[in-house]
Amino acid sequence: MIEVYGKRKGQKECSHHARWYGKLAGTMEAIVQRTNDQIRSVLESWSTVDTVTVLRFGTDRFDPSFFLSYDVYFHTSLPESDQREAAFTGGRAFEASLDGGKDRLLLEDVPVRLEYKSIGIIDELVGLVLDPEADGYARSTYGLYRIVHSDVIFARSTWLETTRGELADPPEEFWTRRRRVLEARMEHALSDLATAAVAQEELFFQLSLADFLENMLRALFTINRRFEPSGRTMAAEADTLPKRPEEFASRLEHLLRTDSAVKKSRKREIAQLIARSLLRLDQ
Repeated sequence: MIEVYGKRKGQKECSHHARWYGKLAGTMEAIVQRTNDQIRSVLESWSTVDTVTVLRFGTDRFDPSFFLSYDVYFHTSLPESDQREAAFTGGRAFEASLDGGKDRLLLEDVPVRLEYKSIGIIDELVGLVLDPEADGYARSTYGLYRIVHSDVIFARSTWLETTRGELADPPEEFWTRRRRVLEARMEHALSDLATAAVAQEELFFQLSLADFLENMLRALFTINRRFEPSGRTMAAEADTLPKRPEEFASRLEHLLRTDSAVKKSRKREIAQLIARSLLRLDQ
């Protein structure tokens, strides 16, 4: 946030920058709104599409990580990829995944990603979350995070509203079983990490570290009764969780360092400290 000082030296410059950033933010909102309108006008014409939501990544269109990510929830089937490409008039650089589940394109130079999700499959996944007798739900909950936190572009029915209500308070068994599975995976990855550190096996060490980080962070969000966000925002959101391992931010920073200043043996020790502290949370 730009602070505009009172009657101090540099007041005009600060005010100018505040106005400039305000205009930039306004422009970005207009770009996002225009893109949303373009997406809506196309997808509303597909009768099998029930609901469309969006998440925005990056700060502005000059941010290399900026794009708009749309979830398209549908029944039965969708148009073929060539028909989808033709529907986005004015779009360019269209790419469709081989399985037809994702499209990418540029709309007026705005990077757009569309992911097509069958409502029937989503309902089955939500059913696993709500079933207290189901086995531990070990897969990523990022898809559930998107259901809960995305902005709605349009909805033909109350399906999304109903689903969000169901996901607002999953049964306690879901969280406890998920935690148990993820902590077991975390400890397995930690064992591999220790072995790789002693053996000085570089690739195995990096793979084991990635496995440890993934399961540790998923377990951490589970302990806090949260669905995990995108990997792009996971570190920032983890830093806001009320329940975290001791010295979590600084220890995580050391694990993520890629220079040689932190030796493999030290990273193994740090990972062990994080794991031990995490296992004690809520115990």
